[in-house]
Amino acid sequence: MPTANPLKRPPADGPESLRTDPKYSSVGRNAPTSRRGKTLSVGPLIITDPDLARNPPAATTDDYAKNFQGSIKQLYNPDLDDPKLRSSDPSRKFADPSRGPHASPDPSLGTTRPGELSHAIVGSGSRDGPTIKGSDRPGSALTDKADLWPKGDSEYPDDPAQPVESHVDIIQENQPQIIRQPETRPISHDQLVVEVKGIYAGLVLVEQKCKEVDEKQSPAALEDDPTRKAPLSNEQWQALIALHKTLLHEHHDFFLASQHPSASPTLSKLAGKYSMPARMWRHGIHAFLEVLRYRLPASSDHMLAFIYIAYSMMALLYETVSAFVETWIECLGDLARYRMAIEEHDVQDREIWGSVARFWYSKAADKRPEIGRLYHHLAILARPNSLEQLSFYSRSLACLVPFISARSSIMTLFQPMLEGKVSSQHRLRTFEVAFIKIHANLFVHAQPTPEVMELYENVRTGMLDDYIGRVTTRFREQGVSVALTNIAAIFEYGALNAEQTSRSIFRIHFLELWAHKLRARETANGKAETALEIDEDKQKTLIESLEQQVAHPPSEKEIASSTQLIQFALQMTFTVLAIVLQRPGDKNVFPIVHVMFCFIWSLAGVEKLLRYVEQDIPWMDICTFLNALAKPDAMTPKIWAKTLPMPDGGVTQPLPEDFAMRGQLCALWYHPEAWFDVVQIDLEERSLEMPSMAASRVERILWLGMGIASRRD
Repeated sequence: MPTANPLKRPPADGPESLRTDPKYSSVGRNAPTSRRGKTLSVGPLIITDPDLARNPPAATTDDYAKNFQGSIKQLYNPDLDDPKLRSSDPSRKFADPSRGPHASPDPSLGTTRPGELSHAIVGSGSRDGPTIKGSDRPGSALTDKADLWPKGDSEYPDDPAQPVESHVDIIQENQPQIIRQPETRPISHDQLVVEVKGIYAGLVLVEQKCKEVDEKQSPAALEDDPTRKAPLSNEQWQALIALHKTLLHEHHDFFLASQHPSASPTLSKLAGKYSMPARMWRHGIHAFLEVLRYRLPASSDHMLAFIYIAYSMMALLYETVSAFVETWIECLGDLARYRMAIEEHDVQDREIWGSVARFWYSKAADKRPEIGRLYHHLAILARPNSLEQLSFYSRSLACLVPFISARSSIMTLFQPMLEGKVSSQHRLRTFEVAFIKIHANLFVHAQPTPEVMELYENVRTGMLDDYIGRVTTRFREQGVSVALTNIAAIFEYGALNAEQTSRSIFRIHFLELWAHKLRARETANGKAETALEIDEDKQKTLIESLEQQVAHPPSEKEIASSTQLIQFALQMTFTVLAIVLQRPGDKNVFPIVHVMFCFIWSLAGVEKLLRYVEQDIPWMDICTFLNALAKPDAMTPKIWAKTLPMPDGGVTQPLPEDFAMRGQLCALWYHPEAWFDVVQIDLEERSLEMPSMAASRVERILWLGMGIASRRD
């Protein structure tokens, strides 16, 4: 027996329970909206429950007999409309005997394709009722006949078992359907320009409103006027979220229009010219997140909701607007870090979002390894691993484009060490505590103190050697952190002079050589000796920045004040190298040796610096270590090559320490161009030591040894 269709109104003389059912009435209810937010209403009929329109509930024969006495058309029900049951039950008939249960729909009835006004309602509120056209389920079709709606009381028999004649369309849902390709309409360049101008005009209005609201609710404004700090209602929070969400959608439309394939180069550059990605983050997301954060914990639920909205939008832009993919990646990392920071109860969720943020920041660092800001973000996420955290802070200050704000952030790590308040959560070993204290004192005092000299003697006389023997394989990663931190001390931790440029004489000489290499690449179209991917516009900006720093070298007074720091940093760095070189049979020290040899190899390219440091370099220990590695099977022709040895097969194989050195001043021209391009290594797998890496690392160390010897000669 057919069941009631929830999309149809009950007749005026039908059961009272159905006429007053709120699902069929729009009285006292808001007009419903579709997935696109449009009201689905025609005449007196309003669909108040879209879910019912998409999934009509099936009713049993008994329920139908009790609640609805009539013949209403329904979709095919396999329990009631099975062809075998119909053929064996003479009481079940079709209105048209020529059309069996598996017959195709009558062409005159009409069908709709999926996604084509699936909830369109055609008709009026007459006695015959509205007719329905379309269905949400792919491949389904509803008939469009006037006789589907009952015309008289005689069609409502008292006996529900009485045969009823009606059309039933059999829908074979399991049968695959072919969906036609959506039609596309070409757009001219002039139309695109008009569209971009219109979007930008609306965007500016919404942006201005967001700025006004955020400024009034900002922490600074609330501190000046405490009366404004009255709690906001849910409706007010929802209005603020809707306003910023609108701005995000305006930016999304602007990016899609300006980056359209039909857009001219001038139109495509508008987003970069007007700093649209930065404006979107500053006014559409970050300012409002700070407002929400200042009102925690009362705003926690609203902050979660907005973070998810912003994260979804950034993920969409990451997929669709590739011109600013680096910005989207960093924004995704920032949003994940916000989400991690507000999670106080669920430790597992906090760790998950911390891993998500670390993934995005590492991905951003892979694309722009010379940017120190990204290593600063990774340093914050490295807590409570203090040695790794110190390494990221050091890399943030000793890379090509240092993040000077890291000098204040690093004090959150150094201050407890200087005050002797080492938290139990750090779980530091004796060497780790001594090592961090040495660098904390050097950073603060810019010269060795008596405490520093005492700790240095402990490290030199056996503390480091014992530590290497205890941690074994862990020292492969920790040794790289130790080396990069010592090198950052030689570069004076990114210290600035009065002109806000670097005061490190080592950094000035490295930048001078690097700017010369980039300029040669620009003028001669030659390949630079680097694996950094820098496009033409960014390269010009970088060259100007480097030359500006070189144009303001440190004064003689500043150099003199830095002499003690540099001399002790060199002494500390090469003392650690001498200790690890005493273990030529321990492969766990090979990564730190690799990093230090790369630094010496780079120093050898700057004659002034090499003369300054060569008296501190343990040359005899280096020769002894290299001779121990120079076995017959390791002495291949590759170690005499002019470029970095390529593994067998011609496929590059970056070592774990290669990712750590990438973008640092000590390895700017070490890796050849495209060295990291042909491999896709997950973040979790980068620290894994594969068996094939041992021979490759030995080969690289020998190659660096040959390069140092030839350059020194």
